[in-house]
Amino acid sequence: MGRKKKIDFKLSPEWMLKEPLDFEYNKYALLGYIQKCEQSLNNFEIYPDFVELSLHLANIQSLNKENTLLLTDKKFQSCDDEILLRDLYPKKPRKLSEDEVIELKKTIEYSNTKLYEVFNHAKSIWNVAFDNIDITLKKNKNNLHLGIGFIFFYKKQDNKVYIWEYQIKKSRKIPKINENTIKLIYENILEEVTLTSVIETHSTFSKTKNVKIFPVFQMECNQDLPMEQTLVPITKRKVISYIYQTTNLDKIKNFDS
Repeated sequence: MGRKKKIDFKLSPEWMLKEPLDFEYNKYALLGYIQKCEQSLNNFEIYPDFVELSLHLANIQSLNKENTLLLTDKKFQSCDDEILLRDLYPKKPRKLSEDEVIELKKTIEYSNTKLYEVFNHAKSIWNVAFDNIDITLKKNKNNLHLGIGFIFFYKKQDNKVYIWEYQIKKSRKIPKINENTIKLIYENILEEVTLTSVIETHSTFSKTKNVKIFPVFQMECNQDLPMEQTLVPITKRKVISYIYQTTNLDKIKNFDS
């Protein structure tokens, strides 16, 4: 997956409290951020905006009810990596003057409506993408509990074959938590090679494991969706959801590459 990095938010989680706290300034900062989100969504690019919008909405609620910001120092593995509750830490805002309290209240009321509008737009795009992606398990259904497998996709628009390797691992730091990853191991113009030979050549585990036993999923999509921001994140969620619904997760093993 490459080196983890700290996410660069389009809008700082502390944007509402920037000095001097002023509703008009915050309003235009928010509208500029929303414009950037809408541009991405109009191109069917769902992530990472979907994750960031969720954090901003959570902060609106937290500031309004508990006068607390929710921040994170999480290092992200991919643009669709979710922010979980355990990734957040609370921070009380600085002491505000009476005028600043009024400006913050106006900011919260205005922002809540605007952010929900763009979040609902993102959710509708997400639903369209989700409905256009089909996942089929092609082989080795009885080995889903191994927590490793492959997903292949033939993209008609560029006549390319893509193969990803997924892994579900038990967290070594947090009990009863699974870590899910997906990595592109092959991308090439359609050629005279077999799926098995490609997997045996390019899999992370090919030197240490019999990769023929791992499950293989086929992904199909009739719409030309952005690969990194939409197609891969939703495919990953569909595959992981399928595994979680059909497998005893207590049997998941950790295979170290």
